[in-house]
Amino acid sequence: MKNLLLFIAAAFIQHLLIAQTTHKVGVEGSYGFIIAHTQSVKPISQTFPYGFSLNYQYMNSSQKKWENCNCFYYTGLQLSHHDFANREVLGSATSLSATFEPILWQNRSWSFNLMSGIGLSYLSNVYNPTFNPENTFFSAPVSFLIFVSPKIEYHVSEKWSAQMTFHYNHISNGGQSKPNKGMNYPMLGLGVNYYLQRASLPDYPKRDITSPWSWLLETGITHRQAQWRSGRLPTISLLFDRIKPVSRINALGFGLEMTKDFSLEVDQSRWEALMPSPFVSHHFIFGRLDFSQRFAVYTQKPAGYIDQLFYQRYTLHYRLFSNFSIGGSMKVHGHVAENIDFRLGWRF
Repeated sequence: MKNLLLFIAAAFIQHLLIAQTTHKVGVEGSYGFIIAHTQSVKPISQTFPYGFSLNYQYMNSSQKKWENCNCFYYTGLQLSHHDFANREVLGSATSLSATFEPILWQNRSWSFNLMSGIGLSYLSNVYNPTFNPENTFFSAPVSFLIFVSPKIEYHVSEKWSAQMTFHYNHISNGGQSKPNKGMNYPMLGLGVNYYLQRASLPDYPKRDITSPWSWLLETGITHRQAQWRSGRLPTISLLFDRIKPVSRINALGFGLEMTKDFSLEVDQSRWEALMPSPFVSHHFIFGRLDFSQRFAVYTQKPAGYIDQLFYQRYTLHYRLFSNFSIGGSMKVHGHVAENIDFRLGWRF
């Protein structure tokens, strides 16, 4: 048994040595502030969160992986802990996230990367009408963390690098329980990385953009607490997005989303809860991953639903095969998340 384990370990190490892969671990400390996006959270937003993160990242520099987006990119995991500097009311967030980080520009010593991630957060203090009524940011101890992080990295040596990162973090339960103001908190981070293995990055030829216009048919479903009866009721969306690539990783589009929210109270007909919304969209496309941002305007909505005329939808799709994809999205009014849903897409 001992010999078998030694053989497996040796084979794994040999694979790492001959493969075109980079493995690195990193640690970072960060400090920031909370955005008071509504007047009601302003009194508890006057603190400065601080914390740390641990990262493991992996990159395959083969041409096949490069051709996913005409770029080199890391994927990995991040464990973070952020203290909101108000332990009695806001507490802290401990999060585990999956990360994706393409290299946007690099030379011999410097690189500029754009890391993004999504994960789950455990929140130590949440809203309680009796014991913690001030914390309207969070109402569920397990919530979602989404972040985007531009990063500058400087290679001190073959094994070590230093980095400075700007993080924009958002924590929300996606409207699954109320109150759910959600917290937006930018942070500036300083950290170091150690390369367990570092592969050279070849200079592959870039492909020309040949993709024509295409359609994306997308549907989403979630459920929300009903306003007019007990229990939760479904919210269903159907979306058409006309998409045109404008660079190797960017595409623009426009379309129409129709949402039927059965949780909303209406006066006469359930058709009052149908909300058609034209939008414009932008897509970051990295191989099988498509991260889209849509800016939409309500042309009709139920009376008393929400004051805002516009909303944003952030969607992450993963293409399983051919034209079919699965993913999820978050609907946001300004800085306030309304809900998170499950999405299916078909591109043609």
